[in-house]
Amino acid sequence: MKKERYANYADALYQLAREEGKVSAYREAMKNVVSVLAENPSFGAFLSSYSLPRERQFAALEEAFSSSDTPSLIPFLKLVTARHLIPHLPDIAECFISLCNIYLGIREGIVYSTSLLSNDDLNQIQTALETRLGVKVYLHNQVDPHLIGGVKVAIDGKVFDGSIQARWEALRNNLLKGGTL
Repeated sequence: MKKERYANYADALYQLAREEGKVSAYREAMKNVVSVLAENPSFGAFLSSYSLPRERQFAALEEAFSSSDTPSLIPFLKLVTARHLIPHLPDIAECFISLCNIYLGIREGIVYSTSLLSNDDLNQIQTALETRLGVKVYLHNQVDPHLIGGVKVAIDGKVFDGSIQARWEALRNNLLKGGTL
């Protein structure tokens, strides 16, 4: 399936979210749907089954994801289920969340560290980046066993490298150019 097809589904849901004035609520709801499906692969298999009645699948969707805050989400998920696109929902969601982020002025990124960061540490890094970039930032923490220490943040194709290795490289380059410690 082509990426454009994901974009069409994502754009349709995004337009509904904008019409309802609930882009942020839909963004969070879609993240929740993807999270639930990732944590429960058997539920995704159930929704993807060709042999089960759609009514059972639709009832399961309503039970799992009904929310008065996002009324168009269930019909959207029913459409995705009926077209057997549940395995592609993470790609659809990625496109959808990207559209929402642009609308909401949010940038998402990954902070790489040697171990999982505490919420306080993650919030401090987010706040520093928000100040520097002038936009709302959401970071996801990922452990990188290749880091010696410090953190490295990737956001919008830019890397903010505060790792020990980057500091050593900067010091090394400075010394090679005749600089001082």
